[in-house]
Amino acid sequence: MGRLRQAFRAVTSAIIGIGKREDLVKDFEQTERQGPWLYIVVALVMTVGFIVLVMLAVKFALSTNIM
Repeated sequence: MGRLRQAFRAVTSAIIGIGKREDLVKDFEQTERQGPWLYIVVALVMTVGFIVLVMLAVKFALSTNIM
């Protein structure tokens, strides 16, 4: 569970564009040991989640009667 949490934190930091140098080094070390697949899967899940969230927000905004 710790690896998954670290992967979510790393991907979130990458998407937002913030992060610490120490975390980046730790992420690269873990990727070298275990491969990049966990980060790839987490990034895809977060991207799909973001797209669904935007679609729901637009659907809600368009269905709301302003007048």
